[in-house]
Amino acid sequence: MAYRKYLILLALIFFTLAAEAQQDSTAVADSTAERLYHSGDWEQLIIFGKNEVAKGNDFPGLRFKLGYAYMLKGNYKAALAEFDKTLAQDSYNATARLFAYYCNTYLNNSLGVSYQAKYLDKQTLSSLKISPFGLIDASAETGIKLPNNDQRDNGFFERIGLSNRLSWRWQLEQSGLLFKQNILRGGFRDHFTQTGRTDRQWEYFLKTKFALNSSVQLIGSYHYLHTSYRNNYYHSNLGLIGIKYNTRYFDLQGDWQFGKLINNVLKQYNAKVDFYPTGNLNLYTGSRVSLLNMDGDNRFIYNQTIGFKAIDKVWLESSVTFGNQDDYQDADGLYVYNSIDPTTFRCGETAFYQLSGHALLNLNYIYERKTDIYRSTKYNQNSITLGMIWKF
Repeated sequence: MAYRKYLILLALIFFTLAAEAQQDSTAVADSTAERLYHSGDWEQLIIFGKNEVAKGNDFPGLRFKLGYAYMLKGNYKAALAEFDKTLAQDSYNATARLFAYYCNTYLNNSLGVSYQAKYLDKQTLSSLKISPFGLIDASAETGIKLPNNDQRDNGFFERIGLSNRLSWRWQLEQSGLLFKQNILRGGFRDHFTQTGRTDRQWEYFLKTKFALNSSVQLIGSYHYLHTSYRNNYYHSNLGLIGIKYNTRYFDLQGDWQFGKLINNVLKQYNAKVDFYPTGNLNLYTGSRVSLLNMDGDNRFIYNQTIGFKAIDKVWLESSVTFGNQDDYQDADGLYVYNSIDPTTFRCGETAFYQLSGHALLNLNYIYERKTDIYRSTKYNQNSITLGMIWKF
């Protein structure tokens, strides 16, 4: 019994000394971080903070200063990770919450902005001038498709969209779309008027996003298409269910698309990775792998994008897509490639210009290799689309 008492006493002494040492270590780390913070030495603060966290010396004050240093260096993804750690230990840190709001703004993550705004006080919210009607943005696109095929007339594409907030965690996007193109041959040419037959498609798209927390989002979408061709009318209904997880430098998404397109059963499985090596929109890449199953026929499709800030207010984004894209769904189901002739290869370039604090212009060029389904010949198509997004 005596030995047991001595062991307990020694253990108490050890844990007491360890706790005091930890407190001393925390105090020293806090003092050093505070000095670097007030001197504005952000590089040294980041190096010091990372080393202290690696040693297990982790506390809200250090995480907050790390996040602030990353934010001022323009690494908004890393800053968000640090502010999330701060708020996990100190949920009432209003300044960390506000800075997380700004970081999401700089990353164009409207749902992340809304999620953080939920916890801000009324006075702060009024100073941020958030739309009282829950409006997020309005968008419009108009484009022309120029096929190098004497049996295909030019195609025309139009889209208008509106995004709004249903609650601080829940957002809704809606779009109305129109596509039309005259098909001049394939056994259906009107030899008297030479007008051919018109492939016309009216569409309605709805997408919803819900934030489970600051990092995880649930995604759902619905796309209705009304297609008319050769006096036949087709009604198509497509859906999507997915989940997105935002990490320090990567955004990961997996989703399943399903439904009927022109009376054919469609299933499409997608896995996407977005990478932000600098933690901002100065440089980013996106990789998307899709398995499209149309009535039992499997197709593998791969899309790669890379974007960067070219000069002040101007971003450039390049993209390439490999695989048979007949009936392929892109952008969470917003764009459905079910034109008369399938696309077998597509690449393009988009230029974005920040016209003002509210207006973002974009000009897009796409080159496609297509197959004429009636003559089994290949041809090229060039498309130009002009768009604008107005942020409220």
